[in-house]
Amino acid sequence: MATNNATPADTSIFGRIFVRFTDEFYLLFRLIFAFLVSLHGAQKAFQMWGFPPPGSGPPDIVYVAGWIEFISALLIGFGVLTRLGAGALCVTMVIAYFMMHFPNGIAPHIFPAEGGFTASGGEVSILWFAIAGIIGIMGSRKYGLERLILKKEIL
Repeated sequence: MATNNATPADTSIFGRIFVRFTDEFYLLFRLIFAFLVSLHGAQKAFQMWGFPPPGSGPPDIVYVAGWIEFISALLIGFGVLTRLGAGALCVTMVIAYFMMHFPNGIAPHIFPAEGGFTASGGEVSILWFAIAGIIGIMGSRKYGLERLILKKEIL
């Protein structure tokens, strides 16, 4: 008796349509993520768009984190040393969560009453850690400058 080895992506209507564009969707995912991270990084690194808020001076490590976010976003977006950029971003997000957000309480969805530049429970840090981790595992895949130029990913 023959078995059907088809996956749900092979048998569903949307699966049959979208599975052909997996690499393109992943590129779009990487680019959107890199764009958002680069905005946050630039805001901290270049002190733009109302950062730091009046009356509160963030610790120097916040500026370092901004540069790491900005550079990591460029690496992820362009697909050059993608895993290195994603790994650096993962480490930065762990540090950001435990230094800046965790003291506000363990629940990441509750905002502290006092406000300030750490006025979140850290859900962005947690989510970015997870996304960067996935990108770190997958690399740039088909679309990345490193693969285009070198025909492979170095890391």
